[in-house]
Amino acid sequence: MDAYLERKVKPDGTVREYSTELLHLGRGFALVRFRMLRGGGPPEIPVAVPPGSISLGYFWTRRPYSLYRWRSPGGELLAHRFDAVTDVDIGPAGVSYRDLVLDWWVLPGDVLLEEDRDEFQHLVASGALTPRDRAAALAADREIHARYRHILDEAAQLEARYGHGQT
Repeated sequence: MDAYLERKVKPDGTVREYSTELLHLGRGFALVRFRMLRGGGPPEIPVAVPPGSISLGYFWTRRPYSLYRWRSPGGELLAHRFDAVTDVDIGPAGVSYRDLVLDWWVLPGDVLLEEDRDEFQHLVASGALTPRDRAAALAADREIHARYRHILDEAAQLEARYGHGQT
């Protein structure tokens, strides 16, 4: 399977790229799989991620967030992570977006945790995030808090439909 590139542009302009596998490309939507061969994950991740786990990435062009659904090598659901994003561009070779700093974890037991609010507020105050960026991040915040269970149900349906051969 050809690599499908996930390209994240941070507020300071730095770019992070991840080689993923494209599972589904639809109109304004992409579902990708990232194999976490070493386990772990971002710093201070609130769950243990064993080597061989996978992360399914859900990207929409018309939503102010992306979603990652993390599974253990045996298929056990570990956690979900939402990221506030903007300027999502989905194409045949990859997906790119701008990261708006705010993140939310949904842990087993229906625990919702927010990350990076202080950093977000600092970036808004310094002008590193524009009023448009702030509005998109706050729209993501409202949607996640009001609808995260519905979004996770939708993600489970999309995974069942397109996430074939997930492990």
